[in-house]
Amino acid sequence: MSITSDEVNYLVFRYLQESGFQHAAFTFGYESLVHKSEINGNDVPPGALISFIQKGLQYVELEANLTAEGKSEYGENTPSDFTLLQPEELLTKDVGELRRTIQRKKEQRERSQKQ
Repeated sequence: MSITSDEVNYLVFRYLQESGFQHAAFTFGYESLVHKSEINGNDVPPGALISFIQKGLQYVELEANLTAEGKSEYGENTPSDFTLLQPEELLTKDVGELRRTIQRKKEQRERSQKQ
């Protein structure tokens, strides 16, 4: 699955419009030739860019919680194996760094449960 630059441009254009940045939306739309794209704006739901980004962050968080085989590092996948991450962590760290962060959080949680 992939997304074209025209589709990304349209999502950014719509986001700017929906957020009240009319002048920025106009300028961006003009420079990115959004009006020449074949995207039907009626088919794009409101908030599509934000929804798309949130789903991407959820995917990264899930990926960081699983091994390459799709399992928890501790074997069975249970809700207690899943570690939530902060948005800042998801935006600034790669998957390897996120896995190390998750490992530290799980170790801290285990230590606190033993006390």
